[in-house]
Amino acid sequence: LLENMYAALAPSLILMEFGGNTIPYTKSEDAALRYGRWFKSQLNFMQRKNPNAAIIVIGPGDMSVKDKTTYVTYPYLEAIRDAMKDAAISSGCVFWDMYEVMGGKNSMPKWVAAAPSLAASDYIHFSPKGAKKIAEEFNTKLFEMYHEYKVESL
Repeated sequence: LLENMYAALAPSLILMEFGGNTIPYTKSEDAALRYGRWFKSQLNFMQRKNPNAAIIVIGPGDMSVKDKTTYVTYPYLEAIRDAMKDAAISSGCVFWDMYEVMGGKNSMPKWVAAAPSLAASDYIHFSPKGAKKIAEEFNTKLFEMYHEYKVESL
């Protein structure tokens, strides 16, 4: 069924946003590396089913967990992000680093505290305004890359 769908649609661009749901459950560097290997297998599957499509991987944004009285980045978030980035680049995909775009380590509390708030009080999800902001950041970068591609292909 999936093959038939891809054959009928023939996508030329696929966006894959992954990683966020695994962050709270990752308890070691080794688990992050295993996730990266699994994710690479998913990229390879998508490439086999869509050989003419470019793939952009959107990495996880910052997510915080409470540590005593402050919210800090989940311990293995960067390891998951790095494993996904390695999988994407080694598979010939583009990687867009939402974590860095947000401001990197411990940036989520700033998004929550922004006026108006850009993230929910769970320190994990964007607010509607935050979702719009991150989408605009992605869209701007996507069109910059497309313009560079068009100029280089002339």
